[in-house]
Amino acid sequence: MRLSGSSAPGGERYRVYLTTHKGHVRDGNEDNFTVNSACKRVEYNNVSFSSDYDAPLLTAVFDGMGGESYGEYAAFIAARAAKALYEGVKSFPEKPVDEMINNFTAAANDEIRDFLEQNRCQSGGCTVAGAVFKNEIVYPFSLGDSRVYLWRGARLVQLSRDHTLAQKKLEAGIFTAEEAAKSNDSHKLTMFLGVDGFRQGLEAEIYEPVVMRGSDRLLLCSDGLYDECPHKTMERIIKNNPDDPALALVKAAAAHGGGDNITCLAVERTIS
Repeated sequence: MRLSGSSAPGGERYRVYLTTHKGHVRDGNEDNFTVNSACKRVEYNNVSFSSDYDAPLLTAVFDGMGGESYGEYAAFIAARAAKALYEGVKSFPEKPVDEMINNFTAAANDEIRDFLEQNRCQSGGCTVAGAVFKNEIVYPFSLGDSRVYLWRGARLVQLSRDHTLAQKKLEAGIFTAEEAAKSNDSHKLTMFLGVDGFRQGLEAEIYEPVVMRGSDRLLLCSDGLYDECPHKTMERIIKNNPDDPALALVKAAAAHGGGDNITCLAVERTIS
């Protein structure tokens, strides 16, 4: 699968690197992604590409969860629903980005709930880690334990907050950072797309906007990546693989065990 970006000269442009892999344990790949209006078809397990895009740009990573194939379809539903967010950002430049992000998460949640109820599934859904690139500003957001990172000055900084029971215990002083990372609670989600069964309007956690500069890269990934590659390992791989950091990171996570589906999306600003 190969995607092509827009190629108009000048203006605000970005290069996107994306790799998703099913790993070595699971039968299929329940992860999905969005780059503007494109996403992974359900039956695809492995996808890798890089391409240039003009702003505005929407990127997101989704990690499905649920019995049978429900997680796979939940992630696909969310990735497909994100097209409306991209179209909104492109068509209504004066509308607040935060409002459009929350409109997307509420609508995606409701679509996932409809699917689960139609299939009599008691639980399921997907995480999301995303970013809107508009007017030289990046608006990162997330729900669940998929993450948003910023690569700046040869350092990797996590911008997002994990919505897990372990993170709650860490913030309450019950766990240390090391205990939180090693606890089984690190994979017990407190927020995700599909959690709002009463359709009250699920809102994302939206983080401080970022201005991309120089050699900055924004990184989005599912937990299949950082579970296999600790923070320092990720920093080393990005530093040593500037040509395609997403592919290098996913290959490393697969080589270190590949116990889960692995998805990584990296974005850098380009100069036309």
